[in-house]
Amino acid sequence: MKNSIIINVIGFYICWWLTIYGAVSQFYYIGPLATIIFIIIHLNKVTNHKKEDIFLIISFFLGLFIESLLLNLDIIIHKGLLVQYNIAPLWAVSLWLCFATTLLHSFKWLSKRYIVSSFLGLLSAPMIYFSMFSLGVIEFGVSKIFVILITSVLWALFVPLFIYISDQILDS
Repeated sequence: MKNSIIINVIGFYICWWLTIYGAVSQFYYIGPLATIIFIIIHLNKVTNHKKEDIFLIISFFLGLFIESLLLNLDIIIHKGLLVQYNIAPLWAVSLWLCFATTLLHSFKWLSKRYIVSSFLGLLSAPMIYFSMFSLGVIEFGVSKIFVILITSVLWALFVPLFIYISDQILDS
């Protein structure tokens, strides 16, 4: 159990940094490829991966929705492929998938803690988007204050939604 959590955390960070490196280097496929490899390895270590498969599919579409919404409202301007079609780039969606792999494992302590997860979303969203901004992989289409407000509110809603969905899938 403890080893699987360590593998989960290490895999998450490797995917996260490879995704960011790929976006910074304009090798936009590195992050999605690393994420796919990590998920394959991850699911081979998970005992009840059929439930997690469902959760990861839902997470992919939620991440795609969130990032595409921010893109189409000109709040976050992503760099990468698919942007010209008003679709969030796969590297950005890969970050949501990496996050999703942690919810049933290394962040399992957030289960049924919707207020705590909302607060974490509220605080972490600006830090994450501003770090990507400082690395040059995204731009802001609106003022920085507006970016903080919108992303904080979105994440304060969506992080607990991810937790709730994972709770419902595990309890089914």
